[in-house]
Amino acid sequence: MITIIAQNKTTALAIARATANDDEGNRYFYGSKYYITWMTPKMVEISTPRGQASYWFRDQSFPHLPKYLTLGVTTRYRQNGESMTPEANAQLDIIKLLLAKSESIIVAVEPTQEGEMSFRYLYSYLRCTLPYSRAIINDLTMKGLNRAISYTMPAENYDKWYQAARLRDEADWLVGVNARRALAFAAGRGTYRIGRTSASVLKMIADRNLMVKCAEQTSANYTTIAIKDREGNIFPFRSIDPNDVSPKSTSEVKVISVEKIEAKVKTPKLYNLINLQLDAARIFGMTPLRTYEAAHRLFGRKLISFPVAAGSTVPQRKYQECRKVLEKMLSYSNYASVAMANIGVAPGRAVDKSKYGTHGIVATGVPPLVLDDDMSRIYHLIVKRMYQAFSKDAVVIRTRVIIECEGVRYEWRGEAYRTKGWHSLFPDTLMKSQPMPVLSEGEATDIFSTGSCTAKSPMPEDYTDATLIEDLLAIRGTVYSDGIAKDIVHLESSGLIERDAWGHLSLTTKGRLLYGIIKGMKIADIGEVVKVDNLMREVARDVLSTSAYDNQLKQFTRDVTAGILASAKLFPRMEEDIPCPHCSEGVMKTFGRVAMCDNPDCGHYVFRQFYGVTLTHEELASLVKTGSTPFIGGFRARSGKTFKAQVIINAAGNTQVVSKNKSENA
Repeated sequence: MITIIAQNKTTALAIARATANDDEGNRYFYGSKYYITWMTPKMVEISTPRGQASYWFRDQSFPHLPKYLTLGVTTRYRQNGESMTPEANAQLDIIKLLLAKSESIIVAVEPTQEGEMSFRYLYSYLRCTLPYSRAIINDLTMKGLNRAISYTMPAENYDKWYQAARLRDEADWLVGVNARRALAFAAGRGTYRIGRTSASVLKMIADRNLMVKCAEQTSANYTTIAIKDREGNIFPFRSIDPNDVSPKSTSEVKVISVEKIEAKVKTPKLYNLINLQLDAARIFGMTPLRTYEAAHRLFGRKLISFPVAAGSTVPQRKYQECRKVLEKMLSYSNYASVAMANIGVAPGRAVDKSKYGTHGIVATGVPPLVLDDDMSRIYHLIVKRMYQAFSKDAVVIRTRVIIECEGVRYEWRGEAYRTKGWHSLFPDTLMKSQPMPVLSEGEATDIFSTGSCTAKSPMPEDYTDATLIEDLLAIRGTVYSDGIAKDIVHLESSGLIERDAWGHLSLTTKGRLLYGIIKGMKIADIGEVVKVDNLMREVARDVLSTSAYDNQLKQFTRDVTAGILASAKLFPRMEEDIPCPHCSEGVMKTFGRVAMCDNPDCGHYVFRQFYGVTLTHEELASLVKTGSTPFIGGFRARSGKTFKAQVIINAAGNTQVVSKNKSENA
């Protein structure tokens, strides 16, 4: 027998029916060939002792940097407060039972980085040794499911997916857990659900709120003149620079230049999830979570699939399937007016070789019956984008004419189509075409009329979901785009941000309190997020070794933790200042669990707590000045035994606890 592990029960049931293995057992389906079961959300993840008060509140060494990250059953809670652990344990027992009776595994979880990581965490946690292969479930139609199960892919083809997801997950865990622990000591566990990437998004929203509040609008006056071209058409020109001097009606106008640029406006790429969320927010004001849930329901109803990587070259076979779907769509009233003549360019035959699980979304052609409002909107966007992606490029001629009158230069700009292409499919994509002035460089003409206008500087607006996603994509790039919308959802579910009636994002009282604490820290710096992203890319390209990456990530974690522990808003300063040995300019300000240099260009820090011992001011001064403390008693080993040791600063610049019988990096 072969065990198929699906993403959820809906997918498992669809596979069971497609393969005629649909007898139902306890949390699984079966037949003559397959056992078919499923995973629960976050079934196995990196272990965090969520319920242990000693871990979060009592004396512990900072930061917590385990040599190995261990996996465990999820200890998360649903939004309604229900624990996810009992269901995960029950499903794990069934999976263990089925694997014990199987010869191999077919992995049918989501074909994304996160889906690959969820299975491999499960496989590692169960210490399973069965061979497995990958079924790429792109849609839940009978034909698509049978094809995916019959023609599985080698597991090693998706090692890059797992590596990228694991690196991101471990970075989120190390930085997020240590930041939350530091805040928990001061504000109580769960008060601020701070994360490695979400903190910088919170700061971006807060900074935009402040910029909008402080913005002042300016205005400038421009002169205008209108002239006739050789065919008698009148065109208005505006001065390039602000001025208040209106030209005389008898003055001569000279044409300085006529620039015409032909530009190809390429067809848009198929939607991936993040771009679908962006357009749904921009057009319909839908939040990222609403868009995701609507798309998930459409997938469950077999109305959409995601067969190719978004923006990649579409294989010829898949293109022909999409053509049939588009032709079928013409029978639906919403798309009956679309001209099929414009859908005539077949993509190349190249096979997609994307290393990442970001897929282009297409409709399957199943009739879209009885859809709710959100599903209808998302379905319309997906079908509309399909028509556009498989049509011809538009070609636009952009014209700029510069004239001069009485030493002042004026300009006119306009656009006209050479080929409308995909712009002709839907009215909202068709731009207003303008007649072009018939003028030549060096030509002289007369003024038809003069005037003036006032232009006001654009006022900034608070972020909406769409503009925030756009800015984050521009900063972080599309490789790690999957987490961008999740950060917005996380901030909203944590009660840190809210929306007004127009969809503008702002901080709640709780969000402003957190922003006041972290706004100057590394964890809130989007540049630091990009640095870690770049390190992950270098590891994926084998440019950077895993050990070098781990060292840099752990150093970043130390910096983040020290910054929080040295916050005067969380921990009051204690005792006398100690001269900084690192820069010789600042002083080491002592806080509850860390001492940090007050020179912003230095930022040198030393932790005070090690294995249940908090260094006194004298011991800390000795460590900073001489590089070691006297022997101190009361250190508690992981076994629970106490021992006597020194704290030293080693050659790498890190603190280390050293005794005659034991040495530990703190």
